[in-house]
Amino acid sequence: MDGVAQILQDRATDALSSHSRTIVAVIAFSLFLDYFLYGLLFPLVAYSPAGLKGEGHLAPLYGVYAISVLLVTPVFGYLGDRIGGRSTMLCGAALAVCAVSLLGTAPSLSLLLVGKFCQGAASAALWTSGLALIATNYVEKRVVMLGYAFTGGTFGSVIGPIAGGLLYHAGGYRLPFLITGVAFAIAAALIALLVPAGGKQRNEPVDLRALMLNKSLMVPAVAVALAAFSVGIIEPLLPVRLARYGATSMAIGIIFTVSTSVYGFSAPLVGRVSERIPIRRVIVLGTIAMAAALPFLALFKGVIPVCITLSLINISYAFMLNPASAELGNVVDRSGMSCYSAVYAMYNIFYSVGMLATATLASAAVRLLNFWGVLLCVSAILLLSVPFLIKAGPPRTMLAAASDG
Repeated sequence: MDGVAQILQDRATDALSSHSRTIVAVIAFSLFLDYFLYGLLFPLVAYSPAGLKGEGHLAPLYGVYAISVLLVTPVFGYLGDRIGGRSTMLCGAALAVCAVSLLGTAPSLSLLLVGKFCQGAASAALWTSGLALIATNYVEKRVVMLGYAFTGGTFGSVIGPIAGGLLYHAGGYRLPFLITGVAFAIAAALIALLVPAGGKQRNEPVDLRALMLNKSLMVPAVAVALAAFSVGIIEPLLPVRLARYGATSMAIGIIFTVSTSVYGFSAPLVGRVSERIPIRRVIVLGTIAMAAALPFLALFKGVIPVCITLSLINISYAFMLNPASAELGNVVDRSGMSCYSAVYAMYNIFYSVGMLATATLASAAVRLLNFWGVLLCVSAILLLSVPFLIKAGPPRTMLAAASDG
């Protein structure tokens, strides 16, 4: 254990002396663009040169994206620990430029599907390597710095649809993609110039399947999936409900923008709490708070009370996601290993699973339940998961199973 403590101390000293918050800013900008591109497509797909017609064409596009993320994430998790996080992020930026080019010019559905596959692969590379770089370089402030990176991505998802509509009306279908492609090229240049290459990779053999079954990693990984599941159920249902009660599109946009800002501003608070309370306990408290807050969203119809409630939900989300993501890196530290990319590939996989579960519940339960009933179902799932989050696995279990081979 003394050797592990020394490794942690050396990493913390190196991070504080040789790296600035510039790394987080560059990574947050890249994740912002990734989610910006995802949201950008919502108002644009109907005007694609490919001539898409109805849900029969749109559903495969988003299905291919989800499949791409799940298939490609383990690849970049493997490569990230061997070629380095910066190289993997550059691969992600290059794939994003390819995706933007195809999505902006594709004359057929088949090429659009290739573009969406490239977009999913780019997302897998950027998120896996970006989070791994932050975990490597910010050992002592991991919760806070990961929170800032997540905020960048979340803002991208909020601004993307608005920007897509505005840019389309300003210059036609291709203009939004041209600007986004240039932005990804700028991000690639910033990554190459400002993100450190890092030292030689230790190249520990890591079995991703064994890693996913490791009890010490399962608690934060499941918490990541639950966080994605909890917030994801709001995005497809709340705007429709608000519009039904007379809220304008601008008012709905303001609600999501304000609540997203609250999430970003809560990162330092979550970091301070996580320094004083064991991270496992913070995750559990965040899960309980989310379960308690969600049903209140169905009680209000006015813009202001809904905005306040959604902001509280986003704070709960921060208390679930930020410490859970940091704990993935902490388990690697306690093991004395450096397989951060492999572990944050798990983050990507579990977050995607949470989002897919959201899509399943939103499409199935809405036919049988009202908004209140759906939120109660989500709260019940969260509360039922609390005993697992409390009891599963000893917190200092090493990654021995994951390093076999």
